[in-house]
Amino acid sequence: MAGLLAVVATISSSVSPVRAERINVLILGDSVASVLRWSPPSMKALWKQPLSVTLEVWGCQKLVDAGCIEGDVAQPSALELIRKHRGENFDIVVVATGYNDTGAAYLQKSIRRIHSEVSKQGADLLWLTYRENGNVRIKARSFNKVVKTQAKKLKFSVLDWEAIARKQKHWFTGDGVHMNAHGGIRLGNHIRRALDAMIAGQPIATTTTTVASSG
Repeated sequence: MAGLLAVVATISSSVSPVRAERINVLILGDSVASVLRWSPPSMKALWKQPLSVTLEVWGCQKLVDAGCIEGDVAQPSALELIRKHRGENFDIVVVATGYNDTGAAYLQKSIRRIHSEVSKQGADLLWLTYRENGNVRIKARSFNKVVKTQAKKLKFSVLDWEAIARKQKHWFTGDGVHMNAHGGIRLGNHIRRALDAMIAGQPIATTTTTVASSG
């Protein structure tokens, strides 16, 4: 059997510890993160206590602008969905949206608006970096620089999905960005690890271990 391949990424976490018997989490995402919805095993790690997770992961979702129109209704933005859940006392908001958005300046403004809303609700923010592959490679590279810069300025947490998944081609479908069911499980597991670190008030350190011969 081939040896184990370990990929380690240390990610910033600048939040106060969350202490409660139940941790309410809101996860937002576009079609990339929608694997959490259409492939139930992806959520196995996130169903475990003390988490109570609400999913708002829908195709065509954008950060602050309305998404594509389905029927006669435009897909609500991530910001609109966060506002919709005001009063539900979320402890952590996870953002995995952005693949349908364009422009580094737009992303910076979007991050600031979302961070402001999340902070007003008394929650902490966890933002996933973007997969630098396929037809979003160049945009994602630019976006990831913005995410990390804004995280340092605004003091929110980042889960570096790009670093974690960079060499894991077998986690993805043909476009190299959207996940298959196996990749969905990995995504769910890594989000859980990041949430656990935030709850404990520790830096988010993510290790992915796979068997090199697994393809």
